[in-house]
Amino acid sequence: MEKKNNGVLIFLGISILLAGGFIGGGLTDISNNINQEYQEDNESYRVIVQDGFIYKYDTVFGTIWKKEDKSGAKWKEIIEDEE
Repeated sequence: MEKKNNGVLIFLGISILLAGGFIGGGLTDISNNINQEYQEDNESYRVIVQDGFIYKYDTVFGTIWKKEDKSGAKWKEIIEDEE
């Protein structure tokens, strides 16, 4: 009876390790896709999602807009201080 319990515990441990590996790999893929840079077709804008905000960068004029990644959020222009 003790050998049967040991076998079950070993099988359970291996199953938990394998499941953890699959879950960890899936979370890595998801996090890589979230912080991915996206370019629109006309290539005059770049959209970047980072830390819960969406940034829209105009590659022609250098203007940057920012908004929260929530429905109903409004775009705000980011003004950089000139030195």
